[in-house]
Formats: sequence, structure tokens, C-alpha cells
Amino acid sequence: MESKVSDVPLAVDMDGTLILSDMSVMSVRRVLTRRPWLIPSVLIKELRGRRAEWKRDLGRLLDFDPSELDYHEAFIEWLTGEHARGRTIILATASDRIVAEQVAAHVGMFSDVMASDNDYNLRDTKKAEALVARFGESGFGYAGNSHHDISVWNRSSQVIVVNPDSGVLDRLGDSVDIVFE
Repeated sequence: MESKVSDVPLAVDMDGTLILSDMSVMSVRRVLTRRPWLIPSVLIKELRGRRAEWKRDLGRLLDFDPSELDYHEAFIEWLTGEHARGRTIILATASDRIVAEQVAAHVGMFSDVMASDNDYNLRDTKKAEALVARFGESGFGYAGNSHHDISVWNRSSQVIVVNPDSGVLDRLGDSVDIVFE
């Protein structure tokens, strides 16, 4: 029996989608302003393409309260309804797992967290590949906001756009199922 699109697991991006900020930017601001001696290490890792490593380094040092983040309230309300009817909802983010798990625990409706770790930056095509490996081609819906999410939407069965970056809706065209602005 073929399942309805809304019955497939839903992967939800965090930065700019679930929350209206970027945890990497917050990590850089909060950690590096207090520990400026770490700046050269972060820059070297970024230049060497080791973004996942510096995200982990800063994630370990970041002190924040997830309740103080600015969440997309209309989207959270919709997600709450999806969760209440039994839909599997996964947090799938390029933010480091340490940070993502704190946000997921605060929100309280995610059945799992897929996130960057010290070795793997879960962004763009890597996120798409990880979701397809887990749920199969078009076996999941995806909620995101940026141009980096297009490769994920291209492999999902449900396209949900939340707080879209400029030009994202134009690039997606008629494939968009739901929009939260």
C-alpha cells in the first residue's frame, strides 16, 4: 500500500527553519569573544575544509539555554500537530550534535537527531545522502529554508519551506507543498 506524503517521516532543519538564528554564528560569537585565542584554530580548520571539527570544538564550549532561542512559532505549532497524529519527526541539521541534541530535547517532539559531528558536516548533498540512506529515495519529507537545502528537497517526497532565504521559492517553483514565512 502506498503511503500518503504526509505519512512519511519528516526531517526538519534547525538553523533558520526551526529556530530563526544560526547556531554556528551564535557559537562563534559566544565562544570566540570569551576565548579569542581559539580564533586561529577555527580559521585554520575552516580553510582546510574541516568545518565539522571547529563546530564540535565550539559546541563543546558553548553555554546556552535552548529556551532563549527564537523559534518559528507557526511552524512549531504545525509540527506539534504532526507529532500529535503520530508522524515521525527527525531533527536533521548541519549544526553540531552537541548543540542539536539540546535544542531537540527542549522542543520535545523529535524521535531522533541527525547532525554534524567531529568528522562529518551534515549539510547540502551530505544531508540528502544521509536521509536517502536512512529512509530511501523520496521516503521522507523535508522542512528547510536555504539554498543549501535544495539538494535535500530534490530527493524528498514533501517540500516544506520555512522562513525562506531570498530566491529559494523561485528556484523550487511548483515543487513546494507548504510554506511558512
